[in-house]
Amino acid sequence: MKKKNLYLLALCLGIIFILTGCGSKAELTDYIEVNFDGYDTMGNASYSVNEDKLINDVFEISDDYLNLNMETLAEIDKMLSSFTITLDKESDLSNGDEIVVHIKLDKDKAEKIKSKDEMKVKVSGLEEPGKLSDEEIDKNVVVNFSGVSGRGEIQIDTTFDGDLSSLGFESKQDGEIKNGDMVEVALDEDSKNSLASLGYILTGKGSAKFEATGLAEVAEKPEDIANLEDIERLISEGINRQYADSSFGYYKYEIKKENTYYRQYVRDNDSSNWSSSAPSNGTLVNIYTIKEYDMDGALNDTFTAVFGYTDIILDENNQANVTEINEYFDTYDKTYSLESVKKLMEGYGYQQIK
Repeated sequence: MKKKNLYLLALCLGIIFILTGCGSKAELTDYIEVNFDGYDTMGNASYSVNEDKLINDVFEISDDYLNLNMETLAEIDKMLSSFTITLDKESDLSNGDEIVVHIKLDKDKAEKIKSKDEMKVKVSGLEEPGKLSDEEIDKNVVVNFSGVSGRGEIQIDTTFDGDLSSLGFESKQDGEIKNGDMVEVALDEDSKNSLASLGYILTGKGSAKFEATGLAEVAEKPEDIANLEDIERLISEGINRQYADSSFGYYKYEIKKENTYYRQYVRDNDSSNWSSSAPSNGTLVNIYTIKEYDMDGALNDTFTAVFGYTDIILDENNQANVTEINEYFDTYDKTYSLESVKKLMEGYGYQQIK
């Protein structure tokens, strides 16, 4: 009798064990793995689900799914689409940070699996990034300045090697630099954004400052030119040479000076009507009314001439080297009134000198 009772008890326990085992569900979090890559303070997180192991454990099948019937395949697809996983933080991670993995199950589909609402994982294994300091930028950036003071331009070269050799630098002051300016040279936006992928972080502003020197000096106004009288004399000699009377008296010229104009800087995309040379920095010109007479004294023509010099660059004593300045010369025929020529000059950025 006792043996019979023991047999029945064992049978009941076995049935309970089988039923309990058949009714158990796989815990989804056991199949979720969170991976970290990148560098400390700027690491990235991603997750993966070991679907093969999950399928094998839930359906007790091998990796060969070719012989499965359509009903089982549908059950597998239903299970794999029953959950949604999100990470509360995926970037800018540091070793020791805690990531929360949120799991949401669709109860209508999740018949064979269960899951906690969340799991927590500590960030680890991120490499230490390289550090790029402003001192290193100052050491490896080489600058040169060109042009004229007030409109100076900067050329930037670097001596970085390896991954950092591709970094680009720029200055917002380019094109407006004066002698004595402290010019800031900084990483351009693309290079700054690429530092993380190169495994570097900035420890400063990502810039260095350099003093501008060696730019040519151009007078702000003619009175600033120490040897202005020499240039005015050259202009007077030049216009008289240009319109000297003919040797045999075939024609004579009457030259009348009208106005004097000065322009400190050349304009971008200058569209002035200079025919003999291009505009430049430091330009001093006179406007003249020219009358041409024939040998009998009859008036042949009346027109307007512009004559002067450009590239008037000053030395440390505010003197211009008259051997290095360049001549400007142009004419406007009688269809142009004197007033229209004056207006053109002002439109080209020249200031009338009283």
